Amino acid sequence: MGGVVASICSPCGGSVPPPPPKAPVACNVAGYDFAPESNHTPATSAPEPAPAPVPEPAPPPQPEEPPKPVPTEPITLETLQGDWVNSVGAKIKVNGTEVSLNGMVMKVHPVMLNDDGTVASIGRIWQMKGWQAEDQIEFKEAPSREVMEFARSVVWTRATEAKMAAWTEQMAGLGYTGSSKDVLSRGIEGCCPGTCDAKAKIVVDDKDRDRAELELLNKLIQEYRLPGLSVVPPRKVIPDFSNRGHTGLSVEHVHYLASSFKEKGFQKRRGNEGHDIPVLVKQETKSDLGQKSIENWRSKVKDEAGFPPMEHYEMVFKQDVIYTSLGNGHFNQALNLFACECPSIYKDIKYTCGGDDALKEAVYQGVSAIVLRSDIALRDRETISRLLNSKREFKWNVGADGSVDISDATEDTGTCKQFEALSKVLDAVELNCLVRSELGVKESHRIGQ
Repeated sequence: MGGVVASICSPCGGSVPPPPPKAPVACNVAGYDFAPESNHTPATSAPEPAPAPVPEPAPPPQPEEPPKPVPTEPITLETLQGDWVNSVGAKIKVNGTEVSLNGMVMKVHPVMLNDDGTVASIGRIWQMKGWQAEDQIEFKEAPSREVMEFARSVVWTRATEAKMAAWTEQMAGLGYTGSSKDVLSRGIEGCCPGTCDAKAKIVVDDKDRDRAELELLNKLIQEYRLPGLSVVPPRKVIPDFSNRGHTGLSVEHVHYLASSFKEKGFQKRRGNEGHDIPVLVKQETKSDLGQKSIENWRSKVKDEAGFPPMEHYEMVFKQDVIYTSLGNGHFNQALNLFACECPSIYKDIKYTCGGDDALKEAVYQGVSAIVLRSDIALRDRETISRLLNSKREFKWNVGADGSVDISDATEDTGTCKQFEALSKVLDAVELNCLVRSELGVKESHRIGQ
């Protein structure tokens, strides 16, 4: 009865109650975790992360200001008035026709005007080219308009507060601080950076470069030279348009050579010794470069009374052919001073040959010269002219047939005067100053020009 009663009273209706469920056991196999999920709810939940800030939209790009058109109005004296900064780092002030450069008045280089009132040049150093942009004017660094085409450009920019601040920062970076800021009372540190336009660099001997430049010079001469050597009278020779950076000849150096011929006698070239061999171009007078050379020389003779008179050359200009010098140009014009019996610019004497037969022969017959064809390009002329001067220490070998070989020229390592070395690489204006320094000339109307 007890069993029956138990089954009746049981909720399972008399069946045996199932055993209580076993607690799940975690099964951990290496690399796997089969632990059952927990139904336990934590008492507190982790705080939700704060939402990321929404970046502000970028401002719309500002449209670029379109470039302003280049001004077209004439550049007059009124246009130049005020303060400027040029592209080589100089501060310029124009007051009337007076021009100041870094605070120094350039008395011999005022503003020059054309007949119509427009600006022609700043003295004989900058020739007007025209507007380059708003508040920017381009000049050409040349002594006259006839030779300005291939000259370096110098740009004047109107000085504003912002541009002057940038200029001051640039000059400080170049070393112009302290006492070197004041060009009129510059201290020793002002000598270190030089000028911001100087091409200062350490010069080292480079035999490979010398050899390469000699080979280039030899190649150009051999390519364009006429056969043999030609005896050319100096009266038929004028400077080539390309000579010495288009600045022509130094009148002071021409008279320096003429004085030397007169006082020491003319030394004929024998073998590789004596005067340099002139290198000339046989040029048709009506050709483009022939006319440029003639007009350039006319302007030089007109402005400088120390050269032989223009009448000496005009007879040659009427002929079909002239000879223009790439090398030894001062030499030929010094001989022309004797042909015209011109007065010295240094002493109260005239240049006459007297009893110097070698000098008479050079003046009236000429000396042997290398002559090139007229089809040689202007750039090649400039290269030859430059290398003839910069390689002055290499002695040429001239064959019996007149052939010239410069590529195997031997270098003269002997000492020479600094004056001689510098005279080969300076332009006409710089060479004038060098000669005056060599001769100790203190008073001359050419000083400052």
